Amino acid sequence: MRPPHAVSIDLAEIARSELPEGLLAGFNRRELAKGYLLSGPNCATNQVFIVRSGRLKVYISGGNRELSLGYLECGDIYTTHTPTYVQAVAPSSIWVADTRLFSQKLINEPAITPVMMRVLGRLLSDAVTLVEDLAFREVPARLARFFIGLAERRGQIVDEGWLIPLDLGMQDIAELLGATRQTISALINQWERDGLILRRGRRAYLIPSLDALGRLFPESI
Repeated sequence: MRPPHAVSIDLAEIARSELPEGLLAGFNRRELAKGYLLSGPNCATNQVFIVRSGRLKVYISGGNRELSLGYLECGDIYTTHTPTYVQAVAPSSIWVADTRLFSQKLINEPAITPVMMRVLGRLLSDAVTLVEDLAFREVPARLARFFIGLAERRGQIVDEGWLIPLDLGMQDIAELLGATRQTISALINQWERDGLILRRGRRAYLIPSLDALGRLFPESI
């Protein structure tokens, strides 16, 4: 799940085109250690960054509670000037540029605009999805929607169904879905017993049928 205000670009597409020089000119590469807090609500800098590798968590915090809004991975674009915290949860590499420079780049280099326009349309959809899930869907429906979305974005079709790489822990999933670790763990264990999802090692799940999962929780689709 991507956080609101995040968009993504196809870095492979950029690598195949003439855009790297135009898009990344003026960006500086930074390496972030695991646990590094890149920005927060009171961050004085106003920068745009593109994730080259690794993973960063976007979250809000109040008192002793945190709510994860999503994770940024390779190709995702975000800004430091939001009321959120951005923290590297794995060793990460990013390209960073001043927001004004990036805005001017879009004006001066029209070839970049189509690449950005294809992904900016996802912004509103991602934000609405997050609000809908937290406001109107129960936890089982949120989890079903989460797995179905992963299958559609990252899943691989195999003979037995959909194979989904998933290197998030139970706590990570729980934070994304606004639930407790115990609830998520109990649901996944129950779905395994029911044959709706199957573990494939520590970092992958198999979903025999997306339709079966969707029919069980129709509001998740």
